[in-house]
Amino acid sequence: MRCPFLREAQVKHCRASTYRKMIVRSQDDVVHERCTSAAYRECPALQSYSEDSALGTRCPFLQESLVQYCAASAVTRFIPYSESSLIRCGTNGHRYCDVYLAVAGSDREPATGQHPENSRDAWVDGIRLPAGLAFTANHLWFDEGSDGSWHVGVDAFLARTLHRVSCVNALTSHGTMQPTAVLSVGGVELQFTFPQHLTITATNPALRTDPQRLCAHPYTSGWIFEGTSPGTARALPADPPAPSWSRRGPAAAEWMHTEVRRLQDFLHNQILPARSSGSPVLMDGGSVAPGFILHLDRQEILQLYNDFFSLNTARRL
Repeated sequence: MRCPFLREAQVKHCRASTYRKMIVRSQDDVVHERCTSAAYRECPALQSYSEDSALGTRCPFLQESLVQYCAASAVTRFIPYSESSLIRCGTNGHRYCDVYLAVAGSDREPATGQHPENSRDAWVDGIRLPAGLAFTANHLWFDEGSDGSWHVGVDAFLARTLHRVSCVNALTSHGTMQPTAVLSVGGVELQFTFPQHLTITATNPALRTDPQRLCAHPYTSGWIFEGTSPGTARALPADPPAPSWSRRGPAAAEWMHTEVRRLQDFLHNQILPARSSGSPVLMDGGSVAPGFILHLDRQEILQLYNDFFSLNTARRL
C-alpha cells in the first residue's frame, strides 16, 4: 500500500549550469524550450564548454529523469525513481510519516478522549487498543504490514503509566536482533525489549528531540522501531494472525482487563502497605491515575518494571 500523497513526475535539469535545478516537464515547455531544438547552441551556459555539440539536434547537457515527491509536504523534494526503495512512501510505513499524519489525520489517534461510535478499536478503562495491532505481554505493540514491514512501539497502558519520558535511547538501530530501547522515567532508566528478532531498518529520529511524543501519540508518531521480519520474503496477509507470543483483537482486550486489575492490586497490595500501616483509606479503589510512577521511588519503579514490562514478563503467556 502506497501513500496517497506520493506523486511521480518527469523532470529535467542542465548539467552545464552551475546551479542544478530540477524543472517538471510539461507539453507547453517542449514547444518553447531551446534545449530540445537547434537553438540550444546559442545557450550561454553551453559556450563555456569546449566539446563539439554541432552534430546534435538537442543539447547534450539536458538530462531527464523520473522522480517521486510528496504532494502534502510544504517543501517539494524530488527523489530519483531509482532511489524510491529508500523512502517509506511506497510502503505501509507511510502511515507513520509525520506529514501524512498531519494532513490526512489518523485512524489511530482520536481527536478527543471520546470513544468514536464507529470505531473498531477496543477500549479498556480508557486505554485504547487499535484494531489491527498486536500486543506483547510487556506492553509493546507491533504492526505487521501487508508488504512485510514492521513497526514497534509502546502501548497506551505503558504510555499512561510512564506519563512523562525525559529520554528515549534506541540501543539497537540496525541489523537483525531484538529491538531494545531505554526510556528514562523519574530519573530511572528502564530497558524495553521486543521479544522477537527483527531486521531493524530505522528508528524514530523525532524521539531524540521530542521524547514525549512516545507517551502522547504511542500508536502513530511515537513509534520506536521500523523493520522487517528476518527470512520473510513473501507478502503477508493484510491482517495476519498474532504470533503465539502476542495477542490481538478480543484476546488483547481480555488481557488488558486483567492487566488493569493487576496494576490496581500491585499498588494496593505491594506499594501502599509498605508506605503506611496498610489500613484502607477513603480513596482506596478506582482507576490508577496516569503518571503515578512519578510518585514512586527507585526501588518501587524497578519492582513495577519487573512485574509488568521486563523481557521476562514478555515470555509469560
